[in-house]
Amino acid sequence: MTTADALNDPLPETIAAERLRQHLEDIARERDNAHRALQEREAELARIQRIAGVGGLEVDFRDGVKTRRTPEYLLIHGLPPEAANETYEDWVGRIHPEDRERTISHLFDTLKGASEGYFDRYRIIRPNDREVRWIRVVGRIERDASGRAVRLVGADLDVTDQMLAQATLRESEERFRLIADSAPVPIWVTKLDRKRSFANQAYVDFVGLPYDQAIDFDWRKVLHPDDLPHVLQQSVQGEASLKPFVLEARYKNAAGEWRWLRSESQPRWDPNGKHIGFIGVAHDITVAKQAEIELRRLNETLEERITERTAELEANEARLRAILGTSNQYQGLVNLKGDLLYANKTALDGIKASSSEVIGKPFWDTPWFTGTQGMSAAVREAFDEVLKGEAVRMEMRLRLPVGERDFEFGMRPVLDRHGNITGAVPEAVDITERRRGEEALRQSQKMEAIGQLTGGVAHDFNNLLTIIRSATDFLRRRELPEERRRRYVDAISDTVERASKLTAQLLAFARRQPLKPQIFNVGSQVEGVAQLVRPLVGGRIEIAVEIGDADCFTVADIAQFETALINLAINARDAMDGEGRLTIAVRKVQGIPSLRAQSARGGDYVAISVADTGSGIAPENIDAIFEPFFTTKEVGKGTGLGLSQAFGFAKQSEGDIAVTSTPGKGATFTIYLPQAQSPAADKQAAALTSEAATTGRGYRVLVVEDNDDVGQFSTELLEDLGYVVRRVANANAALAILGENEFAVDLVFSDVIMPGMNGVELAGIIRERYPGLPVVLTSGYSNVLAENAHRGFELIQKPYSVESLSRILRKAITEKLSMAR
Repeated sequence: MTTADALNDPLPETIAAERLRQHLEDIARERDNAHRALQEREAELARIQRIAGVGGLEVDFRDGVKTRRTPEYLLIHGLPPEAANETYEDWVGRIHPEDRERTISHLFDTLKGASEGYFDRYRIIRPNDREVRWIRVVGRIERDASGRAVRLVGADLDVTDQMLAQATLRESEERFRLIADSAPVPIWVTKLDRKRSFANQAYVDFVGLPYDQAIDFDWRKVLHPDDLPHVLQQSVQGEASLKPFVLEARYKNAAGEWRWLRSESQPRWDPNGKHIGFIGVAHDITVAKQAEIELRRLNETLEERITERTAELEANEARLRAILGTSNQYQGLVNLKGDLLYANKTALDGIKASSSEVIGKPFWDTPWFTGTQGMSAAVREAFDEVLKGEAVRMEMRLRLPVGERDFEFGMRPVLDRHGNITGAVPEAVDITERRRGEEALRQSQKMEAIGQLTGGVAHDFNNLLTIIRSATDFLRRRELPEERRRRYVDAISDTVERASKLTAQLLAFARRQPLKPQIFNVGSQVEGVAQLVRPLVGGRIEIAVEIGDADCFTVADIAQFETALINLAINARDAMDGEGRLTIAVRKVQGIPSLRAQSARGGDYVAISVADTGSGIAPENIDAIFEPFFTTKEVGKGTGLGLSQAFGFAKQSEGDIAVTSTPGKGATFTIYLPQAQSPAADKQAAALTSEAATTGRGYRVLVVEDNDDVGQFSTELLEDLGYVVRRVANANAALAILGENEFAVDLVFSDVIMPGMNGVELAGIIRERYPGLPVVLTSGYSNVLAENAHRGFELIQKPYSVESLSRILRKAITEKLSMAR
């Protein structure tokens, strides 16, 4: 190697440095790759936590209380990103008030103890949307050598759906128990070990034991010895088949009587399809079984008694008639023409008729059906189906001479030995009492809902009374500035108005609201309401108004009519989630269809329909939506009063309301109101415009009021308005004054509710005896007044203002003077 070659070769130090640099670059690349992989795993973990609804938390107790929340925790609790290190007080403030004390106590008890695990479940109110959510927390506590808690690490899970599902399951189980206990037949549920997990009241009554003993009772002890072997064999075979099976046998009841029972058992499956036991129901078939046994015995000896065939047939027929005559079912026999051949005693008693009055007549033209509109045609159609070989079953409500009754009606063909149809057997079971029991249950549920509302109403009224009481106390202070005095007086006036609106809303759905019916053009009023609801439903909902006839008039309370339409529009808006099409249509119709088990009605009506393109109504809710306080909306987003108000208004206005809906395709509500003749002038349909208070000008008013405080206040108020006032405490005293001199007063101002004769009755007598004397009635609430809303008397509702009282009194007196001229 030359000197030049040696100089060109790299030095060992250079080579080492280059290798070190490359090694460091490799380490840096591995570090960066590891960091990226860690970030990806952390991001993936965060996504998994977010999907699973799991949020992490850490609380350090070593230096005060320091917290750290993961983004998933903040998302679950509805907190902003800057709340990652929220304080203990922030967490406490978020806990639901009903759970707060128990939750805090449990946390501190756990920290003070020796456990390393921390578990709890509580509710929070999320700050961002005010939703109530259920939180399940699972944590681990780290402790120092002395056992003191130094750190808590855990995870929060949102288990709201699970908790709501558990509550729904409990409600469903309770509903099943109530329904089962109302059934007149024994019902039971068994597990795989054949032990019963449930039995209804009829079951308990049959065995005559307390519930705890009844579900463990061994039925073999009361099974007839002759039936025991085959029942046990059939039971084992039926259970092994995992299919429905039927058993018939004799059992001794609590009274020591042998009864034939027909038990029907069905297998039970869990959500995964696993067999978990059976559910069964038993029917008492003693009467039918005895008849069957008797007929079998007769058939077995028939050949031996062939010479006595005629007598035996007559005896059998008599026995059969006796059996049918003692049956609780309505039973009969119809030939191929539909003529009635036979009806048992129970059926005849139901129409208070003898067999000669109905035998030979077409079955559908008998008094069982002719008293109920549309029912004869329905039975005729059912008979046509039977002639095709089909059995028909339906429920019906019939108006019979014994009263209105509900029935499960069935008709099946009668076949000869060749399979040919020779007639039909109609049967009906009276289920009126069962329907009443179901209605009683629904009424109980309504009363529970009313009880829940009572607290809210009391709370609202107490708030209003607090304002009035406080303002009154301040008004007694002499040094109160005039400006402040006016503010307190205005506060009292506004509060009374709010209280009046609250009572009006409650009376509306109770159908006890004294209405002010007026004749008005429905189309014009609907167009006005449509303009009113546009800002309420939002810009993304298209509103269409379709007036089928511009000359549609009805007589009803305009304010209540508008309120009903607004309530329906708001319900439609919520069902469409703020986007869709709302159609309000008006048309004339002939009659109202059959609604809610009520018969159809004839006559001329105006139909106002409100249709939306929203989510629709679930079939299981369609019968309950008009009940007060029923709502499917979330807590705080609906009172359950809107549809009830519309229902109450329609019924009290001598109309009705119908609803049709397909889930996912919207709903249509239709209000039916009676048609009215077009008024002579539009002014007959317009509401009175407000006028300023006017003086009484010396007119004489007879005040009829039994309450001394109210009577004295009304007297002084009228005297301040310039009237000459005379007051009596009851209707008889008022009639005595008028009897002496009918011209002694210019107007009678009477309360409605009084001992003895009420105000409406008094007004009716005055109208009859003294036609020219005006009467003005006043009341805060009266079912008498609500039921006589169309009598035509002027009404002023309590609480009333001075202006409204003066205006109505002057209007009544002015109309009197106009008639006199």
